[in-house]
Amino acid sequence: MVQSVFYWFPRIEPRGVLVVEDIQPIHEANPFRTQFLPQIMKDLHFCGDPKQQRDELCFPSLFPLLASIHCEMHICIFERNDHPAKELSLDKSTPPKNALDLKQCKSMLNGHW
Repeated sequence: MVQSVFYWFPRIEPRGVLVVEDIQPIHEANPFRTQFLPQIMKDLHFCGDPKQQRDELCFPSLFPLLASIHCEMHICIFERNDHPAKELSLDKSTPPKNALDLKQCKSMLNGHW
């Protein structure tokens, strides 16, 4: 699921959507729901005063392309913004090490929200 987001999302045309299904609470989907989604949601709402507290994005390659995320029941829809689609190398389409471990993203640690 995460690999699909990192591979396909940058390639989707502006204002297009990526639908991720079957994210119900089952063993196969739990890492996506409990590790990836909280990080991408935090990035979506990335804000604050850098003078008070420095914050970092969990997924800087996805954030500039993200317009919205809609999740209902067992489906999440990721909407692209107006930036043009990109054809990335396979290396740049690979999820970072923190994708399924939110403890590796600094902005997810205590005191950063």
